[in-house]
Amino acid sequence: MTDYAYLNARVSILAERLLSEKRLTALLNQPLGAFSHATSNEENLDDLLNDNSVEQTLIEQAWLMRMLTDFKILVRPLAGAARELLMYWFHKCDIANLKTIVRGKIAGLDSDLISAQLLELGPLTTLPIEPLLRTEDIGELLRRLENSPYGDIAIQARRVFEKDHQLYSLDAAIDRHYLLGFVRRVRALDTTQRQHLAPLIGIFMDRFNLLWLLRYRFAYNLSAAETYYLLVPTSYQLNRARLQHLVELNSSTEVLEHLPEPFFSLLLDADNTFTVEQRLTIEIRRVAELTLKLRSFTLAKVFAYVLLREMEMQRVMAIIKGKRLNLKNDIVLLAAESSSALI
Repeated sequence: MTDYAYLNARVSILAERLLSEKRLTALLNQPLGAFSHATSNEENLDDLLNDNSVEQTLIEQAWLMRMLTDFKILVRPLAGAARELLMYWFHKCDIANLKTIVRGKIAGLDSDLISAQLLELGPLTTLPIEPLLRTEDIGELLRRLENSPYGDIAIQARRVFEKDHQLYSLDAAIDRHYLLGFVRRVRALDTTQRQHLAPLIGIFMDRFNLLWLLRYRFAYNLSAAETYYLLVPTSYQLNRARLQHLVELNSSTEVLEHLPEPFFSLLLDADNTFTVEQRLTIEIRRVAELTLKLRSFTLAKVFAYVLLREMEMQRVMAIIKGKRLNLKNDIVLLAAESSSALI
C-alpha cells in the first residue's frame, strides 16, 4: 500500500507536466525557437527545441531520455505481473529499432547509417543491436534474433518473410506478435487491475485491429482470411466474432456501418482511413485523460500517463517538423493529430 501511495503521488506530479491542448495548439502560432517546456529539470530539452539547427532525431532522443527517466521512477516500486506488463510495453522501443534495422537492411544501407537512426535506450534495451547490424540479409538477421528475448517474434516474422518477401508483411508480423505478448501480459494481471485497465487497453487494441482491418483489407486488397490472420484476437468490443464478420464485408464504408457503439457513432461519417485513425487517437487520449483522474491508485493510471507522454512527444515532433517545412497550420495540425501512433 505504501508503494501504491507513492506511485499515486508520483503519477499526479508527472501528469501536471503534460502539455495542455491549449499549449500544444499555441505551438503552431509561435515562431520556432520560442518553445518552452517550462519545467526546471528539462532545460536541456528546451535548449534543443529552441535551436533550429538541431536535427529532429536528436530532439526526439532527448525527449525519449526524459520519458525513460519518468518510466524508471514509475516502474521501480512495481512487482510481479504489473511490472512485467509495463516493462514489456517499454520494449516496443526495441521493436521500433528492430523495424528500423530491417528497413535499412532491405534498403541496402550500411550499418553506420542504420545505427544513426536508432533510438538509444541504454541498459534498458534487450535487443542485440550490434550482432543484428552485422548480419548480411534479413534471413540471417531474423535467425540471429531467434536467440534473443524476441525469439518468438523472430520465428513468426521469418516464416512470413520467407513466404512473400514483402516489407509490410514483415512489419505486420513483428507488430502482431509483439501485441499478442502484450495481451497475454494484460490477462496475467489480477481481476481488479484488469477491470481498471479495460477501457484504456480496450480502445487501444480495438483501434489497432480496426485500422489494420481497413488498411490490409481495402488498401492492400488482402483476402478476408489473410486480413483476419494479421489481427490480434481480444475480448474487447471488436472481439473475434465481430472481426470475423467485419473482414468479410466488401468496403470500408460497410465496415464502419457495422461497428458496435461507441465506434459506430464516432466513425459513421468518416470517409477515409486517415480520419478514422485521427478520431480513434483522440478517443484514446480522452480515455487516458479520464483514467488519470481516478482518485485511487491503479496500474491504469501509470499506463495512462505513459501513453499520454508518448502521444505528446509524437505531436510536438510533428509540429516542429511541419513548421520547419513551412507547412500551413491546418496541415501541421492534422499531421500532429495523426502522428500520435502508439505502435
